[in-house]
Amino acid sequence: MKNIRFFDTTMRDGEQGIGYLLTTQQKLTLLQKLSQLNIAVIELGMVTADQDSQSLFEQAIDTAGDQNVAALCRLHEVDIQLAVKALSKFRQSTLNLLCIGSEIHLNKKMGMSAFEAGALLDNSLAAIRDAQYAGNIYAILEDSTRGSETLLHEQIQRLIKHGIKDICLADTVGAMTPSSSYAFFSTFIRAYPDVRFSTHFHNDLGMAVANTICAIDAGVHEVQVTLGGIGERCGNASFEEVVAILSHCEGYKGQMDTIPALKDIVDLCRFFYQILGREPNTNKPIIGANAFLTCAGIHQSAILKHPETYEFINPESLGMQRGFHINRLSSRKLKQCSADL
Repeated sequence: MKNIRFFDTTMRDGEQGIGYLLTTQQKLTLLQKLSQLNIAVIELGMVTADQDSQSLFEQAIDTAGDQNVAALCRLHEVDIQLAVKALSKFRQSTLNLLCIGSEIHLNKKMGMSAFEAGALLDNSLAAIRDAQYAGNIYAILEDSTRGSETLLHEQIQRLIKHGIKDICLADTVGAMTPSSSYAFFSTFIRAYPDVRFSTHFHNDLGMAVANTICAIDAGVHEVQVTLGGIGERCGNASFEEVVAILSHCEGYKGQMDTIPALKDIVDLCRFFYQILGREPNTNKPIIGANAFLTCAGIHQSAILKHPETYEFINPESLGMQRGFHINRLSSRKLKQCSADL
């Protein structure tokens, strides 16, 4: 059995999707719901000087209980001090350190040389040690799928020297394909067998879920996801879609240990959209209004006989219902029934 860990970043990276900002109370409610499921890490956001941000982390302590709570942290001394102070009060916590993973970000975003970036990382990790932070430390290499192998090896080796073994390689602009995802993660997993690599895929080309699955095939044991796949621009890898694949598809079904139940994730997605007063896109897999709705007569006729003919997942197992939309393409039998009504 393979153990796949889930890192939920709905409340941090997810709410960067336009229209998905969450209030403190909504985050606390969502944290409580997420904590009841089998989720390795839940990211609350960044700890900033803003009073609302600090209040969220203070109020979340009792709600989180034994749940591992994470905060994203930039390579800034003030940010590190704020994050360590907030996270140190939790029973389990993870400081998710945002690092540089590509020359594009190194040169055009940060305006730094590789030497300066290395020194900044060294100083940041020294500041974390000096603050006597006792929780977990993750490093997420932003835009790493567009970085050179030379830069990535330098960054990974520097992190290892500082004792960091949890490293996330992020496809920040959704530039990867499934085959390149497999090759990319295979390269680094083979090179650093003691490192626990994780994924963070964006969906700019509609491949975040496929890339996540291919990274799992390559040997990744932890994936970062969001409910409904929400996130900046075109979103992130969808929590419910990844779970659906791992729990229902050949080659994965029955082979994965400790993954959340798909129905629980679907219920949580529905709750999430409810508290926001929104609906997922109608054609969103698993949770969209059209996910189990059909209008084609050939499909409708077969489903009436045996639903599995055109249903890969039984909607009733998810607390949902199949439906038939009547139009000119529909089954004559259903059209007649509709007319009789």
